[in-house]
Amino acid sequence: MKKFLSALIILMLFTAAAYATEKKPVRIARLPIIFKDTVPDYDTRAELEMKIARAVHIPMNNTLQIAEYLPTKDSTQALNDIWHKMRSENKKARIQDAMKPLAKKLNADIIICPILLHYSQYVDNMTSFDETYLHSQVRAKLIVYDRRTDNLIDKKNSQIYHDIMSTTGTADYLTKICFDKLIDDTKIRQLMRELN
Repeated sequence: MKKFLSALIILMLFTAAAYATEKKPVRIARLPIIFKDTVPDYDTRAELEMKIARAVHIPMNNTLQIAEYLPTKDSTQALNDIWHKMRSENKKARIQDAMKPLAKKLNADIIICPILLHYSQYVDNMTSFDETYLHSQVRAKLIVYDRRTDNLIDKKNSQIYHDIMSTTGTADYLTKICFDKLIDDTKIRQLMRELN
């Protein structure tokens, strides 16, 4: 029975791989997080990048070749070139306006652009109440552009904490909440599952 199941699984993998090679892989450009304001510490940045990477991960992609992830360095350079040109021509240009030209330049099907708009935190020692207060504020946005359907999703989220010192009120903790909500709001995981 075990041999039969193993053979069946191998046959399914070969069939799926053969089917996937017939289809052209979807080209995905996942940009690194753009920091508009204060840059968080290394561990927070790494965790946020990992959240985005996991959200766009396609299981068994190496075998099935469903998607081709474009090199981050090339995508970043192309965005910088397009963005500088757009800003020199129009000071009111928005970053989401650069997504369509970027997709065209990279020949990408899907563009994923996370941005940390604001990141701040400070501690206030209130001597009259003998308490330490934490003030944290975070704003982030996530842009997802699907060139195949010409669908641009631009979602924002913010988190604020003004209360007694707590680990759940720190800016790095609030940033993780923001990114989780943005991943859910933009439905990136669902988009990746639909590629199968």
